[in-house]
Amino acid sequence: MDDHRDNEIQGIDGASHPTGESQGTNTSKKTKSRGPSKGVQAKKPMHLQYNQYGIPDGEWSGEYGKQVGSCAARININVKEYSTLDEHTKKGFWEETKLLFHIIDDPAKRREKYFHMCVAKRFGAFKSRLTRRWITKKEKMPKHQTNDMPWDIYHQITEDDWKTFVIERNKPEMLVRREKASKSALQNKHPHRTGQKGYVRKRPEWINDGRLPPEAALTLSSGSSSVTSSLTTAPDRFKKFRSVEWILAHQVKNKEGKWEVDPNDKEAVNIAKMALEYIEEEGKGNISFTQGEDALTKAMGKKDHRGRVKATGGVNVGYKVAFGPIDRSSRCGHIEPSPEAIESIRASVRREFEDQLERKVAEALQNQLATLKATGQLHTLSTPALDSALVSDEFDVNRALVTCCPSSSQQPRELKEYILYSAYTQNTPS
Repeated sequence: MDDHRDNEIQGIDGASHPTGESQGTNTSKKTKSRGPSKGVQAKKPMHLQYNQYGIPDGEWSGEYGKQVGSCAARININVKEYSTLDEHTKKGFWEETKLLFHIIDDPAKRREKYFHMCVAKRFGAFKSRLTRRWITKKEKMPKHQTNDMPWDIYHQITEDDWKTFVIERNKPEMLVRREKASKSALQNKHPHRTGQKGYVRKRPEWINDGRLPPEAALTLSSGSSSVTSSLTTAPDRFKKFRSVEWILAHQVKNKEGKWEVDPNDKEAVNIAKMALEYIEEEGKGNISFTQGEDALTKAMGKKDHRGRVKATGGVNVGYKVAFGPIDRSSRCGHIEPSPEAIESIRASVRREFEDQLERKVAEALQNQLATLKATGQLHTLSTPALDSALVSDEFDVNRALVTCCPSSSQQPRELKEYILYSAYTQNTPS
């Protein structure tokens, strides 16, 4: 799992992850450190909700995140990838989660697929953190855990598991993979500042603080229903508020207690400024956006990845869910061709076909005449004249026959038909 995914995963569901520091026993400092997930702890029935993007949302989204972390923590760290985990165990995780949160499978199994994506990412992030802390030492340990080993903090890890893990992570192919992941991490130039809450749990706060209007709230549907919330209004809502939410997610409080885009990220400051200008111009009717565009994509100068659209708050929310179905007729400026254009194309194809057929017939004629001459069926044959006739732009089968075969035992008409038939059968696929 790429190291740079940690921050992204923290924003999936806003739960504590099995990937950080434990609380420890040192109380001399008030600094709160994250530790292994304590699992789901609720005193009343939990009914999970899903938003318009198919992402867990609402009151119990945080507990759902803890359940995801709990499942990831139960996987042996020497399992190569979550996808290689046995299906029985994965199915067990999902059935357990369904019971805890009163979830009913939807017809397309989107809820189950999303759950497994979250667990897979959490599991990969956990192993990446173990590597950074105890193998590459790129991430500092809290002072009160300086001498602790993984099995001291994460009790599901044994010493033997750890020895095997270290050997695997130091193999040449893993070193290459880590190097690639480090380069990939550099592409995440503007990480959001929402912390563990992510967009999902920050969105209600922005609305309550007046930083987002009430209509920016997402429509939620109960996980207890197999019918998912309608996505018909999601694209309109996304196009209207996505750019603003991206800006809010990159804001921090300044010394005066006011919110502003992190001044240390100058590029993000510039993107936010341009996006606001585009929003204003669109409101005035001075500009409009094409399919897959909004103020944010214009400010960034590029469109979203089709499988991972920014500022949705979920794992791999695709282009179609965010922006709506693709209008095929508008892609690449496609325009239906006129009847004249179609006829011109047909004529061009016809001419090309006739030219190729004529060349094939000429080749077949020359080969057939050579055969007739070799077998003595032609009394006379002028090869130069024949070649001249065959390479002429105005090649005429009748003229070639009369010129080259005046005393042929076969009549010109019969020989012509025979040659044309031979050319056709030799060049037609069986």
